Amino acid sequence: MNKLLMALSASVLSPMVLAKPTIVTSIKPVSMVVEAIAGDRANIEQIVSSTASPHDFAMRPSDLRKIGQADVVVWVGESLERFLEKPLENAGKEKSSIEWLTLNGMTLENFAKGHDHDHHHGDEEDHGHMEEVDHHEDDHHDEDHEEHHHDDGHHHEGVNPHVWMLPNNAKVLAEAVTKRLSKLDAANASYYQANLQTFETKLAATDAQIKKAMQAVHGVPYIVFHDGYGYFEHHYGLNHAGAITVSPERQPGAKKVAELREEITEHNVKCVFSEPQFSPAIVKTLLSGTKVNTAVLDPLGSDIKLSQNAYFDFLKSLSHQFSSCLK
Repeated sequence: MNKLLMALSASVLSPMVLAKPTIVTSIKPVSMVVEAIAGDRANIEQIVSSTASPHDFAMRPSDLRKIGQADVVVWVGESLERFLEKPLENAGKEKSSIEWLTLNGMTLENFAKGHDHDHHHGDEEDHGHMEEVDHHEDDHHDEDHEEHHHDDGHHHEGVNPHVWMLPNNAKVLAEAVTKRLSKLDAANASYYQANLQTFETKLAATDAQIKKAMQAVHGVPYIVFHDGYGYFEHHYGLNHAGAITVSPERQPGAKKVAELREEITEHNVKCVFSEPQFSPAIVKTLLSGTKVNTAVLDPLGSDIKLSQNAYFDFLKSLSHQFSSCLK
């Protein structure tokens, strides 16, 4: 009889013991960093598909269910994913989410200052062109997170939200995810910590490899589809000559196209990049009658297989996309 009771108890408790944390991510680059730390010990559910863009994404009922059932939601932030603000609030997940843009230790770039390389150390509300927050804490304190979300004047206006293109920013998120997962799943805390150490080691090696590769093309001018590569460009010393559009959901008019054609000639542009998430028609129009190269830059790593090495594969892929068209 006792054996029967023990067997029944084990069958009831085992699902609870074996249950993995569920992490809901906003976009593919977020999933890449989370996967590097979580490995096979957590379930990752991504909201924006790898072939869609967060710039013009609309939530579905299934996405709302994912948020409601999540142990933690990891997103870039309201500057990129405004569609997540209300659902997070309605689900009571706003304070407990990990918002990448607000993590301490982030380096943030301001669109408004163009493409100079100056860094700014200062208050979080005054981003300047580049901001480096000096305190490398891994995650939000609840009080800090609440302040970020309830200060009506703080909407990261002007901040480039494509923070995943800077290796140091990925490290900051990896640290935050490690801390959160270690709390949610204390039994596997040492596993997550080991994965963080591996991530940081591989990140340093990948960064050094790309820096070396980019030296061959650092002075070659090019035009991107939308102005979202600043972190990568500044970090690796690339020669950004212009962008077809600041926001990819806004197509440029005839006047802008004419200006860009002048820039192509004036700056001796070597390549104009398109993106897989948007129609390349405007790029074809822009390059009609010229001998300028064109290639695809994928800011979301759509074709990268999600694995613990995915983020490194993404950085290498982006590096190759740049160098292959600029050489």
